[in-house]
Amino acid sequence: MRFIVLFLIALLTTCNLKDKSSERAVARVNDQYLLTSELAANVRTTLTNSDSIASATNYINTWAIEQLLLDKAVFNLNVQKQEELERLIKRYRNDLYIKTYQEEWLKARVDTLVTQDEIDAYYQSNKKNFKLHQDLMRGRYIKLPLVNFNKESVKRALRRFNDDDRTYLDSISLQFNSALLNDSIWLRPQTFFSRINRPTPNSYKPYLKSNRFFEIEDSLDLYLVFVEEVRRRNETAPMVHIRSTLKQILLNKRKLDMMRRFDRDILQEAVKKNVFEIYE
Repeated sequence: MRFIVLFLIALLTTCNLKDKSSERAVARVNDQYLLTSELAANVRTTLTNSDSIASATNYINTWAIEQLLLDKAVFNLNVQKQEELERLIKRYRNDLYIKTYQEEWLKARVDTLVTQDEIDAYYQSNKKNFKLHQDLMRGRYIKLPLVNFNKESVKRALRRFNDDDRTYLDSISLQFNSALLNDSIWLRPQTFFSRINRPTPNSYKPYLKSNRFFEIEDSLDLYLVFVEEVRRRNETAPMVHIRSTLKQILLNKRKLDMMRRFDRDILQEAVKKNVFEIYE
């Protein structure tokens, strides 16, 4: 332990050694050595002295266990199994290098701007592939006190909902107990109707109809509700609801097309430079 304390003091207060051949070893398992640079890279210099000692000891022991287990695995696994693992390691190494290079290559070349026209065109051509897995709806509501003086004008504005109506409703919004007037957002029916005290399918089922206005009253509040549109499960998903998905699909297709061209071009270049040949 005294050696570890002295070593840590030296390790955390000196510069990194440039010549690895001159590094001191901290520990050894058979012919594998743990060098000072690896330990330094894995022990935080901001720790207290006692914490640094504990962290260093833990890292050394973990390293030793890994080396001992690896030696036992190599010794006990038969040659066939070792060759199979080496093939997997080589395949993984190759895939990791190739994938990293491809991602960097694409990052520098793929145009990530997807226009609304592209999204609209793809949606129109592939509507049948985008079915809803649950009901969706969009609508608006206003929650008023039971005693109010603007019910008819508020009701008229909520149903018609033109620009003047929106301005009017915004000007008196302090009179509302709550409201949802952004009817461009698609919501699950339960999410929408929970806000007007109708959280269960049985309680909101009578109101789940497109282009319908309802007045719902309970002991405390009056709800003025307009359901703009309902899309049922298995119907086509609204484009705006899946816009981010459509954009990602188009980006992925763009990347796939570029990678196909890249593979073709890299083969052609290799043949041209005489670094790739197929022997008969």
